[in-house]
Amino acid sequence: MDVNLEISSEDFKRNFFGKKPLLMRGACCTEDFSWHDANGIFARRDVMANDFKLSSDGIIPKSRYVESYWDIGELRHRLIRPAVYDALRDGATLIANKIKNEPIVESLARQIGRFTGCQVVSSAYAAFGTRDSFRAHWDTRDVFAFQLIGRKRWIVYEPSLPDPIYTQQSKDYEQIYPCPEKPCMDFVLEAGDLFYLPRGWWHNPLPLGEPTFHVSLGVFPPLAMDYLAWAVGRAPSFAALRKAIPDWEQGQIPIATMARHIADFLCSPENYHQFRDEHRAAMRLDSPLAIDILGDPSGVNMLDEQRVQISSNNLDDLEKNYVIANGTKVKLDGTGLATIRLIAQMPGISVGKLLERLPGIDPLKLRVLVADLCRQDVLEVVE
Repeated sequence: MDVNLEISSEDFKRNFFGKKPLLMRGACCTEDFSWHDANGIFARRDVMANDFKLSSDGIIPKSRYVESYWDIGELRHRLIRPAVYDALRDGATLIANKIKNEPIVESLARQIGRFTGCQVVSSAYAAFGTRDSFRAHWDTRDVFAFQLIGRKRWIVYEPSLPDPIYTQQSKDYEQIYPCPEKPCMDFVLEAGDLFYLPRGWWHNPLPLGEPTFHVSLGVFPPLAMDYLAWAVGRAPSFAALRKAIPDWEQGQIPIATMARHIADFLCSPENYHQFRDEHRAAMRLDSPLAIDILGDPSGVNMLDEQRVQISSNNLDDLEKNYVIANGTKVKLDGTGLATIRLIAQMPGISVGKLLERLPGIDPLKLRVLVADLCRQDVLEVVE
């Protein structure tokens, strides 16, 4: 499912990312998405996981809609279908968080990941009544909401606590930072629409008494506090930070020295870029398996019709002639850099098209390079 955002990544980051909401009408075509697809997404989840939920005026206990049974000596769990159907008919919302290995959801997540350069976590919501899932609340992550089936009304309020982090959930802070009385946005999201909402903005998505299904993609950029924590983790290498400070009199000089050191350390571009590289190296994407292509010792080269993309959401490192993907850092020569840059510009490009667009590179060398990067999990084969 292709996404048409009609705004460049640079413009989005400059004017909207982390700053204000953005409603994008008709951002994707949903004609080929049906309840068959939505049912499959829910059916393939682990119903006992905390990420699978039924919500109706709060989270419904699993004992009310999940049963256990023995299957040839193995304990399994399954949905109690009548209980789920009754709850949905009574206005409940079915929720699946941290969705993995779902091609349609993964396609949307990859496109938003490349657009933002961030790690993405996917969720899905289905409802048929008029009751909200969680009442007005804020999220501690920026969200891209794709409406794939039906409609949903969104009521949005400005933040009362700017940029909350994961320990600052609205349910725990709403008495101190209450939701504003007057909304700043009130609209209906329709099939194919996309809504971006920064963290901290109060919102209440409301079903309209008709079938509705949407996918929510949470994005996670590194935070300033992550950089600070990373810097503090390197503190033992600096002698002044190992000094004892038994009282204020003896601690003033070491503390002042420590503050200057930490400030100098944080303001170093070299240190920031090292932090950024380590942050990206820790990220993982679920690249599809291709054992028939990459596990067969007789299949040395890639075929013309095989299509590839980079298994990373952030490619800023290409400016320094290397790429980081799934924990692997690969330094690139001229051939590798030209190849990776073209794949970055055209995700899903075929090997045959690569050969056409890069006539100056020996075809055998290019095929071997692409196959090797696929085996290293830097590139991935896509259908």
